[in-house]
Parts: sequence; C-alpha cells; structure tokens
Amino acid sequence: MKLLDLRVDRYAIRGGSTVLECIFDLQGESLYSVKWYKDGAEFYRFTPRDNPPAQMFPVPGVNVKLDASNETHVLLRPLGINSTGRYRCEVSGEAPSFQTVSDHRDLLTIRKCFILFSLLVCLYYNFCL
Repeated sequence: MKLLDLRVDRYAIRGGSTVLECIFDLQGESLYSVKWYKDGAEFYRFTPRDNPPAQMFPVPGVNVKLDASNETHVLLRPLGINSTGRYRCEVSGEAPSFQTVSDHRDLLTIRKCFILFSLLVCLYYNFCL
C-alpha cells in the first residue's frame, strides 16, 4: 500500500471552502478505512463496509460536507479561523495485515483582505509576500 499524493491547500480564504485529497494505491489490498485528522483529532472516516460508509466527528473549525466527500476527497465548508491546523490522512488495508500509511500537511486560513494587501505590495514594491 502506498500513499501517492496528499493535497491540502497551504492557504485558504476564511468563509470559503477547500478540498482535501488523499490519493493512494492499495497495491492489491482491500481498503479497510480512510481517516482524516485535524491536529490529532479524527473528524472524518470512510469505511467501505459500513453503512453508510462515511462518518464525521465534531472537531472545532472542521465543517465536512458529507454529500461531497468520499474515500479520496473531503470538502470543508465554510472555513473559519479555527480551520487552521495540521491535516493528516491515514489509509488502512483490510485484515490480516491492516497495513497503514499516512501523511500530513498544514492549512492556514486567511482573510480575503490579506490576499489583496499582498497583491498590492507585490505589484508596488515588486516584492511578493
């Protein structure tokens, strides 16, 4: 089992949305679960054998849109100041091995005006923040 890519926006606008992507190759194993964590707290789990397969758990700053999320993508909306943090994807194979791979990325939520300010500084001083 291999984690091929973990895509988490480095910056996202407060009040907006972001998609977390966890791309993996099971390499012949069956999927047991995909779990997502923010700062060590589990907020989303996809277990294909469960009915329903997707579950979410309350974590401050994390608002999962369940109908737009699956085993490889999780949509967060709306984002707030508490959405800033370290996001980790953990993929586990079925028994008997329950082989697990994981990786993490950091997300920083910013105000829209910060983006405009950064652009103005970049254009005026030819120096980008």
